[in-house]
Amino acid sequence: MSTVLAWGTVRPASFPDRVAAAAAAGYDAIGLSVPYYRQLLEQGWTHAEMRRVLDDYAVTVGEAEVIFGFCAEPGPAGIPERPGLVYADPEVEAAVLRLADEFGVPHAQAVGTFDTGPPGERAVEAFAALCDRAAPHGLSIALEFVPYTNIPDVATAAAIVTAADRANGGLCVDAWHFFRGDPDWHELAKAGPGLFTMVQVNDGPMVTETGNIRMEAVSRRRCPGQGEFDLKRFLEVVRPAGDPRAISVEVYSTALDRLPSVEAARAAVAGLADLTPR
Repeated sequence: MSTVLAWGTVRPASFPDRVAAAAAAGYDAIGLSVPYYRQLLEQGWTHAEMRRVLDDYAVTVGEAEVIFGFCAEPGPAGIPERPGLVYADPEVEAAVLRLADEFGVPHAQAVGTFDTGPPGERAVEAFAALCDRAAPHGLSIALEFVPYTNIPDVATAAAIVTAADRANGGLCVDAWHFFRGDPDWHELAKAGPGLFTMVQVNDGPMVTETGNIRMEAVSRRRCPGQGEFDLKRFLEVVRPAGDPRAISVEVYSTALDRLPSVEAARAAVAGLADLTPR
């Protein structure tokens, strides 16, 4: 089983610490967010230096995140909870493509807009165009459904990806957003494992604990096996036995943030083997 240590699981980690933690905990790859990658460049890191650290630990970069509002007009999102967020940001897209060129990143996530209006035909056209721009870089685009966006569930996301009909287009299915949104098992199975380019695993309670679902999504996730999600059934559908594609362990948790990076990385993946189809 190939695993990715998602960026959000060890948010406070420096780059060398992140890579070392991934290697020590048995992951094959790390994920990088665009803001974190930009920060590394601003700190003076070169791509050659980053590659050297990755090579020293035999770790790759397995995913890049995230292109927000890919189907919107480029410009400020105007979301109070996310000051500075820009939809369809060409600079974010350029950074994602650079990550693919420099590190051979295979997958990048795209997310809709933080509203409830139907995505419409524009979403299909925009997703197809994004895939076309990514293809020369060897990059696939994984459309992630998020309950509080205009692409809230697997059925909506799958319809867009299917209509776009691009070989390098697929779905990102995050266990948190599936279980805490509309956990429609029929639609999940209907999409089929072949459509799921990225799979992100975590755990948690089935219902909100605070009433603030957005806050909980980025701070109160639990490690696989420590919550109420039926992850065994979930993984049987999205990553059946023998499927060689990687599973990303993405546990946004303030509790993990307080741990040393290697401890957080180990805790996040510890329960995964017992949940994975063999």
